[in-house]
Amino acid sequence: MTKWEEVKTKDNTYTLKSLKYNECYHSSEGALKETYYKHVSVMEDLFKNKDEIRILDICFGLGYNTFVSILNRPKNKKLKIFSPELDLELIKSLKDFKYPKEFENIKNIIKKISKDLYYKDDYIEVEVANMDAREYIKNLKNIDIVYQDAFSPKVNKELWTIEYFRDIKNILNEDGVITTYSVATPVRCALYKLGFRLYTHKSDLIRKGTIATLKEIDYPKVNFEEKLKRVKCRVFKDS
Repeated sequence: MTKWEEVKTKDNTYTLKSLKYNECYHSSEGALKETYYKHVSVMEDLFKNKDEIRILDICFGLGYNTFVSILNRPKNKKLKIFSPELDLELIKSLKDFKYPKEFENIKNIIKKISKDLYYKDDYIEVEVANMDAREYIKNLKNIDIVYQDAFSPKVNKELWTIEYFRDIKNILNEDGVITTYSVATPVRCALYKLGFRLYTHKSDLIRKGTIATLKEIDYPKVNFEEKLKRVKCRVFKDS
């Protein structure tokens, strides 16, 4: 039974539409474009001075976030990437996925992860865990940046609740950052209530998302306090 439909996006790269969730893994803006500007560019900018950058990629999906991070790894820096993914069949199929030409240089990495759910060399380590993200994150610590890229709260609420984000906060280090496409008020409310500062992306090449941090950064601020004067701060909860 077919679980996905192939979709060509505006930057001429391909994504899939999940028939289970009735949502695409990427927006129509472009799989490659969205991945870089919403997630990876923030990693490059904020953590270029660290010797090792620890990334949590929620969820692995087609692997764009992980693979574009590898392609844009700051020079001489190590990447350690952790990523949960429930759909094992999807991961096993990635060796044959129609990735953009930029991925040709890391074909060996894609094939290894597709086969073994793991890859390691002198500078890169990737661990894909075939398990529930909510349980997986409890085993992690000292994470620099979280790519919060799950399906939307409309179909996958459990990865957008305040309880979930509390667990994410517990595994971040003091410089920790969360990047996401979501600008939903309940998502921002959860982050705000947990003490995160809210920012948005610098680039005008994509629709703005949310960047949540535990300290000030040089990004456009989201004036969330002003919004709360007009709307109630409700959050998604586990129950």
